[in-house]
Amino acid sequence: MRIFDLFLRRAGVDRAHALNGRPPVSRLTFECPRDVLGTVRKQVYTDFHAAGLAVSALQVDARADQELASACITVHCPPDRRSALMAQARRLGSHPGVRGVRFGRTRRAPNA
Repeated sequence: MRIFDLFLRRAGVDRAHALNGRPPVSRLTFECPRDVLGTVRKQVYTDFHAAGLAVSALQVDARADQELASACITVHCPPDRRSALMAQARRLGSHPGVRGVRFGRTRRAPNA
């Protein structure tokens, strides 16, 4: 069971939602310069909707670096749409302004 839990966490699936019969929720976090955030945001909503994925929230966090923004996208993603979610994550990561995409909402500690 621990391996399955690890798989769910790596895929950005909220296990509490999956166990309680609520729609499965995944979270993606991306970083980009603040000046392109509006453009990326519009593209996220357009692309995810076209792929049949419902974006329920997009939260922008302030970063220590005033030029960068970090945004967390919450997506309702049934298991049969997982491949569409992965494709959208790759597409988002290839956007010229996006510096990185990862599943989950926690920020990784920098390596020393």
